[in-house]
Amino acid sequence: MNNQINSPNEGVRQKNVFLISGGAGRIICALPAFQKYMKVHGEYGFNIISQSGLEFFLGTEFQDLTYDLGHKGLFEDIIKPNILINLEPYQEYGYYNQEKSLTQSFDKLINGTDVHSDLERPKIVLSKTEEINAVNTVKEAKKQQGKKYTVVIQPFGRNAVSHDGGHVVDETSRSLSTDDYFYISEQLRKKYNVISMTEIRFDNDDNMYVDTNLRHWAAIIDTADYFVGIDSCGQHMAYAFNKPGSVILGSTFAENISYPKHFNIVEKPSNYFRQEDGTLKFKRYSPIRIEGLDGELTNRKNDTCMDFSEKELKDITNNILKHIEKNIGKETPKPIVLPLHDKNLPYNLAGNIKEQMPYNDQRFPKDKNKKKPLDEIVDLTPKVTPKVKSKKSIDKVLAKNNIKS
Repeated sequence: MNNQINSPNEGVRQKNVFLISGGAGRIICALPAFQKYMKVHGEYGFNIISQSGLEFFLGTEFQDLTYDLGHKGLFEDIIKPNILINLEPYQEYGYYNQEKSLTQSFDKLINGTDVHSDLERPKIVLSKTEEINAVNTVKEAKKQQGKKYTVVIQPFGRNAVSHDGGHVVDETSRSLSTDDYFYISEQLRKKYNVISMTEIRFDNDDNMYVDTNLRHWAAIIDTADYFVGIDSCGQHMAYAFNKPGSVILGSTFAENISYPKHFNIVEKPSNYFRQEDGTLKFKRYSPIRIEGLDGELTNRKNDTCMDFSEKELKDITNNILKHIEKNIGKETPKPIVLPLHDKNLPYNLAGNIKEQMPYNDQRFPKDKNKKKPLDEIVDLTPKVTPKVKSKKSIDKVLAKNNIKS
């Protein structure tokens, strides 16, 4: 008789269920680590629970594996039989010591590795409708503002609050001020169409506004030519679509929240001033999602990280404009690869160039006074002289005609 008591789940293979919270930016940053995990464990080897919804899982290989909190039976059917793992990259050692980015910290938590070189770019899958709507939006911006290229600017983060008089304040010092936003926009509009990615609106703003959802914004960024933003979700969308851009930073660190090898990172110089002990003088890492008194004190320390002097604002704007000019609207000529062992290459190349030249081109008249090269003046080719019959002597001619000399 078998007296052993068996667990009802015995024999059933448990899998990891990853719980992810936060906004669209965090979801996008986690996608590469999920892609990496799927390669090892397969598409049925895990589940994802997204507290912020399924928005950026739509169309991806994770769409059928992901649940939101409104799913009936989520706890009993998905969580309870398996192993729940709460993903909080802000509490990962490498992140709060500025050794890892948000994407890399997700990789550490999901895949348990410090090797991040195999992480792919995030994949945002747009629908045909989203793509068409974005094209029409950019066309409308060109129609309204009349420029060839279009820039999307995201000036404010989710913590930005609009106050009376049009003043925008972000207690986390990650957003532009109203005046700085207007100045940068005005300079951009001199050369480019500008679409403003913000829910905060101003009656006297000449930028184009679009009242839409984040997925449509992703499509607009993909369709536009350049992105200018701050520490918010727009930069993660731009990176996912390999779009050039500039990111203006305040209290947060590029190593954590952005992509320094991809974007042009702009920041006020004083943020880098260090004290004798090596710590930054005017900027501190804020222990986000760890909270406590230290978080509030750090926010006070970082309160001026996004306050720019007139000179700093002009320098930042000029830096962005130069980066835009460098990265859009210019086609890179294809390099000519020359085979190293082709002895006839110079002659073939010259022949091809000659064939492409217009015949008797009037733009390049021949110079009648131009001296011929030596090999054209002196014919060095040996010539065969034809044999010429020698003339008969005069005496023989006279004798034949009976004429005496």
